[in-house]
Amino acid sequence: MLGSRDLYRLTKIVTVYVENSLNQPVTVQILGAVSSSPSSTVPIGSSFTVSAGAADAKTLVPESSGWLPYITVSLACSTAPTSGAVRVLLIRFDGTTVVIVNNLAIRDTSAHTYATDPSYVSVVPW
Repeated sequence: MLGSRDLYRLTKIVTVYVENSLNQPVTVQILGAVSSSPSSTVPIGSSFTVSAGAADAKTLVPESSGWLPYITVSLACSTAPTSGAVRVLLIRFDGTTVVIVNNLAIRDTSAHTYATDPSYVSVVPW
């Protein structure tokens, strides 16, 4: 039987799922923030690259990844894509899903964040 502390710990486990339909790989950095309209963010873990036309996921566990109340991402491509888009979801332990990036069509090599693309990139509660 799970105690309340175990249940609380389990409910804080989340997965960041990335779908990359771009024709170039995209580098993803998960970022944490202390507010929903952050003036600064900090990296959570190392960045990872999702191949063109592929999907990948990273699971965050507060005991090993650290914890901040809000999550967003930074996305960048080393070669400018000419087609496709990126979608990023936060999947919680209870099965609810929240969109972090809503079909962002990257066409350059700049970093894309909530500050540069607020219509596509969100800051969501952990």
